[in-house]
Amino acid sequence: MSYISNTEQARPMITPVPNRLAGKVAIVTGAARGIGKAIATRLSQEGAAVLIADKDLVVANETASELHASGAQAIAVEADVTSEAAVAAMIEMADTKFNGLDILVNNAGMIVFGSLMECSIDDWERIIAIDLTGALRCTQAASRHMILRGRGGRLIHIGSSASLLPAPQQGAYSVAKAGLLMLSKVAAMELAEHGITSNLICPHGAITDINRELLLDPNVMSKLESRIPAKRLAKVEEIAALAAFLASDESAYMTGTELVHDGAASISGLWWR
Repeated sequence: MSYISNTEQARPMITPVPNRLAGKVAIVTGAARGIGKAIATRLSQEGAAVLIADKDLVVANETASELHASGAQAIAVEADVTSEAAVAAMIEMADTKFNGLDILVNNAGMIVFGSLMECSIDDWERIIAIDLTGALRCTQAASRHMILRGRGGRLIHIGSSASLLPAPQQGAYSVAKAGLLMLSKVAAMELAEHGITSNLICPHGAITDINRELLLDPNVMSKLESRIPAKRLAKVEEIAALAAFLASDESAYMTGTELVHDGAASISGLWWR
């Protein structure tokens, strides 16, 4: 009998809210695949025009085409968040193609596994440059545009359970994601007067195209699920639903907070044993 994980069996209610984001324009970084793609899809299903921003323009175009086929407004843009010029061009494209920007989702990121003592300076600097400094660069550029337009906006940062607790063998990633938590909070304080909110989502993990083969190994998945009180990983669609809420007017007074999305893993201590 083949193993079917709790994660694969789970079917949460993830129905989009029609037209909740109608008239809004969103940029999602790292949106060609995985969590970023799920968020871009959900925002478009709720009526937003979406820029699929990613270093991999080929796959970004494929994602944009999929959304087009479903009737959504979506375009792909090649964007390296470590490049100031690329980020500026991304913001300009949102303004040129869709006449503005209302929502930025800082999702682009990377991870290198290994102990802190063995982490090379090159890997450390690369992770910080993408996961943290890249998010700052996008936040600055998007916020300046939002302030100039004078219609407020939403900053949504995709952190991790590692934003809250140190993750063994993920030292640089933990530091970057913890920094992203504080970046989100400082942005919330400084931008509130402009009607711009800033919040962080802290997922604990989800099955994506990149990790599917590894995580669906029965030995790996059963071990992971046993350490989460909810007994399963998240669905990318669940993370996307939370992002859509933060992008909507329903969250207008919510800012400077972290939304932990981990099936109670971070409060149980199970994951870290």
